[in-house]
Amino acid sequence: MAKKEDIVKLAEKLMNRRENIRNMGIVAHIDHGKCVAPSTRLQLADGSFVTAKELFERASLTGTKAKENESEIVYALSSPVNVFSVDRETGRLVAKEISHAWKLKGGKVLEVRTRNGAKVTTTPEHKYLVFDGNEFSYTEAKDLTIGKRIVTVRKAETVSDSDIGFEALKLLAQKGFYAKVNESARKAILAKTGKKEIPEICRKIRTPLTQQSFYFGVCKGRYRLDDLLMLAETVGCRKEDVLEWVEGIAVKGSCYIKWKPKFSDIFYAAGLMVGDGSDNKLVAGKKLLGDEFRRICKDHGIKTYDRYYPQWGQTREIGASKSFKLLLNALFDYPMKNKAHNVKISAFLQKSPAELGAQFLKGYFDTDGCVEKGRNAITITSVSDQMISELPLFLSRFGCVAIVEKDNTISISGESVKEFMEKIGFLLPEKMEKAREMARKSTGSTVCDLVPMSGLKIAREQLGISKNEVSKHYYKYENEFYVPTKSTYQNLLQKMRQKGITNKIDVSQLCFMEVASIKEGFEETVYDFSVPGTRNFVAETIVVHNSTLADSLIAASGLMSEELAGQQRVMDYEDQEQERGITINAANISLLHTQGGQEYLINLIDTPGHVDFGGEVIRAMRAVDGVILVVDAVEGVMPQTETVVRQALREYVRPVLFINKVDRLINELQLNEQQMQERFLKVISQVNGLISKNVPKGFEDEWSVKVQNGSVTFGSAYNKWAISVPRMATTGISFKQVYECLKSDNQKELAKMSKLSEAILEMVVTHLPNPLKAQKYRMPVIWKGEAESAIGKAMTACDEKGQFAMMVTDVSVDKHSGDIATGRVYSGTISKGVKVNLIGSQKEVMTQKIGLFMGPDFVEAGTVPAGNIVALVGLKDVYAGETISDGEIPPFESFMTEVEPVMTVSIEAKSTKDLPKLIEVIRQLTKEDPNLRATINQETGEHLLSGMGELHLEINQYRIEKHHNVAITVSTPIVVYHETINRESPTLESKSPNKHNKLKMYAEPIPHETLDKLIKSHFEGKVKPKDKEKIAMFQEMGFDIDTSKKIWAVHNQCVLADGTKGIEALHEIRELVIQGFNDAMDAGPLAKEKCFGTMIVLKDATLHEDAIHRGPAQMLPTVTKGCYACMLSADPVFYEPKQTLTITVPEAYLGAVSKELGARRTQITEMRQEGDSSIIIGKAPVKELIGFSSSIRGSTQGRALWTAEYAGYEMLPRELQNPTIRSVRKRKGMDEEVKPASHFLE
Repeated sequence: MAKKEDIVKLAEKLMNRRENIRNMGIVAHIDHGKCVAPSTRLQLADGSFVTAKELFERASLTGTKAKENESEIVYALSSPVNVFSVDRETGRLVAKEISHAWKLKGGKVLEVRTRNGAKVTTTPEHKYLVFDGNEFSYTEAKDLTIGKRIVTVRKAETVSDSDIGFEALKLLAQKGFYAKVNESARKAILAKTGKKEIPEICRKIRTPLTQQSFYFGVCKGRYRLDDLLMLAETVGCRKEDVLEWVEGIAVKGSCYIKWKPKFSDIFYAAGLMVGDGSDNKLVAGKKLLGDEFRRICKDHGIKTYDRYYPQWGQTREIGASKSFKLLLNALFDYPMKNKAHNVKISAFLQKSPAELGAQFLKGYFDTDGCVEKGRNAITITSVSDQMISELPLFLSRFGCVAIVEKDNTISISGESVKEFMEKIGFLLPEKMEKAREMARKSTGSTVCDLVPMSGLKIAREQLGISKNEVSKHYYKYENEFYVPTKSTYQNLLQKMRQKGITNKIDVSQLCFMEVASIKEGFEETVYDFSVPGTRNFVAETIVVHNSTLADSLIAASGLMSEELAGQQRVMDYEDQEQERGITINAANISLLHTQGGQEYLINLIDTPGHVDFGGEVIRAMRAVDGVILVVDAVEGVMPQTETVVRQALREYVRPVLFINKVDRLINELQLNEQQMQERFLKVISQVNGLISKNVPKGFEDEWSVKVQNGSVTFGSAYNKWAISVPRMATTGISFKQVYECLKSDNQKELAKMSKLSEAILEMVVTHLPNPLKAQKYRMPVIWKGEAESAIGKAMTACDEKGQFAMMVTDVSVDKHSGDIATGRVYSGTISKGVKVNLIGSQKEVMTQKIGLFMGPDFVEAGTVPAGNIVALVGLKDVYAGETISDGEIPPFESFMTEVEPVMTVSIEAKSTKDLPKLIEVIRQLTKEDPNLRATINQETGEHLLSGMGELHLEINQYRIEKHHNVAITVSTPIVVYHETINRESPTLESKSPNKHNKLKMYAEPIPHETLDKLIKSHFEGKVKPKDKEKIAMFQEMGFDIDTSKKIWAVHNQCVLADGTKGIEALHEIRELVIQGFNDAMDAGPLAKEKCFGTMIVLKDATLHEDAIHRGPAQMLPTVTKGCYACMLSADPVFYEPKQTLTITVPEAYLGAVSKELGARRTQITEMRQEGDSSIIIGKAPVKELIGFSSSIRGSTQGRALWTAEYAGYEMLPRELQNPTIRSVRKRKGMDEEVKPASHFLE
């Protein structure tokens, strides 16, 4: 293996060969990859166990189809199905409703077995819930190791909503039981069913009896139980009435059983029979059990008889009626033959109330259970594999954790013995006494009752308390001499709570079981279930994560990145195990590649595939010069991918195409060779259509992707192969060979012949530009400074000897090194220990370290020249989007030209002691994400966080709570409105509070064309007098020469101009006027919303000759009130933010989508047909899009795919102006009515 030092030297050598550098990104649509095997059993909140396959089939029968393609089918559940789920905030098990059921194409799976014998089979990407003693997190199956503790269920308390008596009658009816009704019921039914009505009744209830036989039974009060239940339904009787009617039940040829059952006795007798039953007889080894069985039978009118032949050494047997045996079969699935091998936990028993289930278990353990001192456990053995499989799930209802031993024995030990004795117990005194003594002495089970606690160490250190302050024995657990039992952990946690820890987690319902084995397997089909809110469910007593739409959106396209980096020698370090000082997300990597005898440095950045992360997308695009567009061979270009590609082309980033999952064309669509090629052409045509609409002028032909020149590659990233037409020529591989390998499912051979990494990087090196070429055409787009200046020429030429210029595209935080700024160097060279300027912040800082990311490691370098992506350590207060230089230069264009936050939430720390930490976390988040804005509500003290949409804000909320461990409360989203004016105001006079100063001013709207240019210029701030450069800039925007010379300041796309002449001392109040203007434009007169598009012109001023009488206290309110009065006299209005929607939906749902959009004030701008899908593009108000996601799913049964992009601000319709303004004012605690202009002139 190569040493890291050697890799660094080679990388530094390549950094200076800019013709051999490629800076690229990846755009890919993410698959759903978290699924369980078909046989995996879920525990439902009603007590029942159901396999994943059965639950999906139930959903398919009663739900509505939300999505279907070649790889997955999704159903939205119509009737509620509740599963057990863990609330990660409290640790409590809660019943949560499943929203969607998924059936997907399978593949490799992992069977994870825990130390107590529970096992669940999932895809490698499926996540398991884990706990560190302080908080919960998830670990993917492929990352689990033997000995790792995962969360399992100790106590799943069910709530049975079934009527046990009526459910029993329905099951008995299915087994052909007859019923005898009491005399009053006989007469009442007979009165309703005369001879004339009998034919119609027989037809309705569909009885197999003749009309005469049925009527005879009615007269006698005897029915087929099925007929009686149908008759009751037909005549509209209640369940309670039927239960009152039935006096006895029996099968044909057997005596009636009294049907006013004491169900606790029936369940106990069933447990005895499941344990020691033989046909219809109980083998009564214990006299007490035999006597109890006889009593129960006698109480229910069941005749018993004894079979006892002591001379033959036979144990006494107590026989019961045939009806009793069939009752057990109907309700408890009591086997009709070969009983011992076929007993199980019946569906009726699963859903029964807990107290009845406990009676069944008492009877079962009284017969077959043991209290073993050797094992220090209550045990039970069965030769029925199904019983051994189902009994642990059933025992979890009572807080008993079952350990499945190798000899088909289930043992209950530790804390579970106490739960068993409290909830179940024994009837036999000898077992009862032994178990009580065992429970009294038990200190906990090493298998079931230990709790991991590594997270408490972090919490203790954050509190600043010593180990001894927690407990004198605490060090034993933190130093891992011992693992605490559940009771010890709770005691330690309680002591830490007294010291200030805010952990509210209760682990009493959970276990933390060690992984005992992990085995690979294969499943043709896998399933998943969406559980909104908690986003996990219990399967086989193990808590696993579930998939939601948000998971798919947030996931990075790591598959491609890991594969490209995985086989490169840059990762082959001898010192991989050394402690890393700096780490980052592995999606940002630099790697080395050899082609044609030359070495290339590839800087790879993954890009998120959803527009709610549009800022992240453009930040990535700013750093790269090319992008690999990954498109599914079956699905084609997805709406999310289309949006990201549009943004890439706006940044002058060149695309190439990788058609992924080609094997699906064979395995799922069964296409032949010719049809495959036609499918490729269709995808290429889709991509080129997208490129042609958005490609920069002059690059139309060069940037279209073509099969012949190799800018199109196809293959399977999962199976690690790819091929292109030029590569076919060099390797000798024909398309026919590719087809045959796919047909025979021999993709390993393809991976040997043409590796994915080699084929993709060959395309990258051949077609994506190097920095020398790219910066020539990109610089005028991303930097608006003077092209002919020295720095302009240096950046255009990517000159490493020029002035240093860099744009920060990402800021991350390392606990050891602090802020790490990653970005693209456009000119010059950077080294450590040099002073640089943060142009936006106007600060000088020094670089402590510089380097690049190679795999997961920060690799320190001596120098990094132009054309490379560099990471700088030590730049305090840097933020994403900052321009860095070693001199003064105009800043780079901001990432999102016209985008600004459109939605706000207020955030408060739940604990006041977390407030300083919250402030620091918010500061850090806004540094990392320039599209996130934070302010403080001066009146309420709330922290206001503004972002690009609901999902953007939710992600940051998650980061605050989970990444930074600050518990917060968050308000419902609030739309950000803007205020402006529609006409010019009259000139108004504003007086200072002391009446000694007067300002005359007026307001006028900035023309739309001029305003657009002002917005795109990003200019903000004060203007120096006679600044020729700024005067020229304003003229170019559309302001006349006279106005351009008089502009004092620009704030929020609002302009302050001086129209006065010869006013003495005006220059002395200039700064105060600008400040008052800024304050007014930050919080307008209508509802304290930000203003835009307004120009305030100061026309005249009368100022007191003594400066002390025209200080801030006098001038600031004079300016602000004057601005308000002018705006209120100029037809002030609200503008609302809008987003452009792109919706793809099957044609059948086009009407539903149109109706949904119409109800949300959407202006549809385009509708087109592509294959079987319709694409609708429209512009909608952001306010109307709150909740849109769930509504569109419902109206299209989940078949719609949609994206939303920022589309600027437009005037709110006149009829909505007053209600909206009043609503915003009310929310802010203001008077609902807007004050008139005169109010501010008093």
